[in-house]
Amino acid sequence: MKDPLDLLHVYPADPDAAEPDGEGDSGLAGTGPPVPMTDSTVRPVGGDLVLRDPLGDRPSGGLRLLVSLAGHTDAGDLSGQLAEALLSALPHRLLASFDVDELFDYRSRRPKVTFVDSRFADYEGPELDLYEVRDASGRPFLLLTGDEPDFQWQGVADAVLTLVKRLDVTLVVLVDALGLPVPHTRPLGVTAHGSRQDLVAGISTWSPTAQIEAGLSQFLEMRLEADEHDTVGYTLHVPHYLAGGRYPQVAVSALEYVGAAMELMLPTDELRESARMVDQDISRQVSANSDIQTLVERLESTFDQHATTEQRSLLVKEDDVVPDAEELGAAVEAFLRTQSPAADRGVDAVRPAESGEPSVGPSEGQPDVQATDERSDDQQDDPPSTLF
Repeated sequence: MKDPLDLLHVYPADPDAAEPDGEGDSGLAGTGPPVPMTDSTVRPVGGDLVLRDPLGDRPSGGLRLLVSLAGHTDAGDLSGQLAEALLSALPHRLLASFDVDELFDYRSRRPKVTFVDSRFADYEGPELDLYEVRDASGRPFLLLTGDEPDFQWQGVADAVLTLVKRLDVTLVVLVDALGLPVPHTRPLGVTAHGSRQDLVAGISTWSPTAQIEAGLSQFLEMRLEADEHDTVGYTLHVPHYLAGGRYPQVAVSALEYVGAAMELMLPTDELRESARMVDQDISRQVSANSDIQTLVERLESTFDQHATTEQRSLLVKEDDVVPDAEELGAAVEAFLRTQSPAADRGVDAVRPAESGEPSVGPSEGQPDVQATDERSDDQQDDPPSTLF
């Protein structure tokens, strides 16, 4: 029987060993210089990935795996924004890559290449990579990110299931986004799904019965559940007229849900600043076009008629009071003081937002968090989101 991990290329642990681009970078375009990881929890043994020995080095509660793929359920460029936000700010190491020549149809989705000064450069081929990442408190988790394959979904799912078992993954979180007829002037909705009812119940703002086109994420979630692994998925609702461009708001919401479900502290400052600027740009375009104003008002009316009035927060248990920003900040600082080895792991540069509100769960309304960093070059060069 063929080994499911034959689809994977496992990279050596030696930091000086050549990575896909030959420079030891993460291999993901637009993430900037990689943040080094000095104490990886997962190590390669031959062509396999295993947890470090002894058993005492395993993370408490097991590893968590985040899955975010660029496919037809990637409205607002959710997957790319999540990968950039996590890999540009947090310590990480590329563990393995799927064999793209086995998985992708290059002629149906042709890669891009840049032509400059009589030369071709910057080839952007498909990728599907597995990283180990450490959050702002030093807690390790796994990230599977990249392009949704055209072929061998069964084989990819078999490989992921094998890794989940071998690496003691206790929770798999899958996030994606759909373009729906909802207004940008209302909070982003979400449909929660999966086997962990404590992370699903009371979360969804819309949970229809419908037949939809499947993606690898949905197929993988079903395979994991059938094998009795804990799963939770969050499908964010992006305004359909903004689904084709980069929409930072959806990435902020996704990181909030992921941070709460996986108990991680994840960076959102730059995304929040980008979201504010996109909101301002959209408002200008709407105010300048009466037809678009009418469209948005109609969507608002429909949304308000069917909106869910009560939505449970992942931050608290039933009947508990949601903590305010000051309480959250104090709790985070107290937690970080107990994590003295974190500074040695090179994560002290990643801190909660200035207001004291970490990315640990979905917030109600628009949080007022001041960004502390300038936007990346990619964000500055991207054209503003348009309504057409």
